[in-house]
Amino acid sequence: MREIKPAVVLLSAVLLSSCTSYGSVDGVDNLWREVPVDAFEKGVTTQSQVLDELGPPSQLINLQNQTVFYYLTENTTGKGKIFIFWNSVDAETRYDRAIFFFDTEGVLQEYAFSKEEISR
Repeated sequence: MREIKPAVVLLSAVLLSSCTSYGSVDGVDNLWREVPVDAFEKGVTTQSQVLDELGPPSQLINLQNQTVFYYLTENTTGKGKIFIFWNSVDAETRYDRAIFFFDTEGVLQEYAFSKEEISR
């Protein structure tokens, strides 16, 4: 029986390893960054107006006396090394959020945007 040479093993290991980089953007389009600041007014803006401006939220949360529209955009980037016996991944995820609180009548009571902004 022939002996496998170390050079063949090393060459196979190099050929079966790789480096990778990746990125993804998930969630809804962060349209709240494009809408003028005065487009949303506490005590005046309604749920339907927010839906018209931003589309459906990522999550719709029903609290006791409030409805919450939660919008989320997520951007993940990273690099990785893939080897036969060892893998390494370094990833960073950034979030861009908007949240709107409505009373039982569907009128805006409070809203906020995250400080971190993601370009799409």
